[in-house]
Amino acid sequence: MHSRPTSRDVAKAAGVSQSTVSLVLGGKWSGRVSPATAASVQDAAERLGYRPNPAARSLRLGSTRTVMLVVPTLSAPFFGAVYEGAARVAARHGFGVVAYPWPDDAGPADSPFAAPRDAIDGILSSSLAEDVVSGFAGTPLVMLDSDPAAEAPTVVFDVGDAMHAIVAHLAALGHRRFGHVASSIDQWTFHARGRALAEAVAAVPGATLAREDAALDVAAARD
Repeated sequence: MHSRPTSRDVAKAAGVSQSTVSLVLGGKWSGRVSPATAASVQDAAERLGYRPNPAARSLRLGSTRTVMLVVPTLSAPFFGAVYEGAARVAARHGFGVVAYPWPDDAGPADSPFAAPRDAIDGILSSSLAEDVVSGFAGTPLVMLDSDPAAEAPTVVFDVGDAMHAIVAHLAALGHRRFGHVASSIDQWTFHARGRALAEAVAAVPGATLAREDAALDVAAARD
């Protein structure tokens, strides 16, 4: 059984030091190592089938280059698209994204973040409660589709203009009675949508709005 090749093996095969191997394979050799030496190290690594140990690299750099995406569910198509977009952009910068579903009714005991800085370099999260967010102190955090007045940097959709565009389209078709099946979940995005919709309908002469709160599922909406 052959043991996995190490950076020491690569250094020996290329006739250089381990620090030189680290510089070359870490992409930091320009201006510090000659192109010929870099090519020699890369060739030796390829011949030996050497692959850096991710755990050792993370320990050495103090970084896992991993971002965690926290969402209420993974079954909704919306959050699947959010994950795909985040993973695509992260990959361009050499980061990976792992998804963790955090249902709206999950309590602190269900949290995987006892020591988030030990496992991840940053968090992207959709609509987490403030008391949960405070548990991430020291870990870079960006909120998605959440109250832009909150302390953490936030990326939101243009909810107001979207609702006005929807009402304008329906009004142009001649509709004047609007119904809103609204989510009963207490989150910024749903409140913002409701307010913008009410404002847009109020601006249409002769229009009325009927609103009914419901759980966020098809059966409740149908009822």
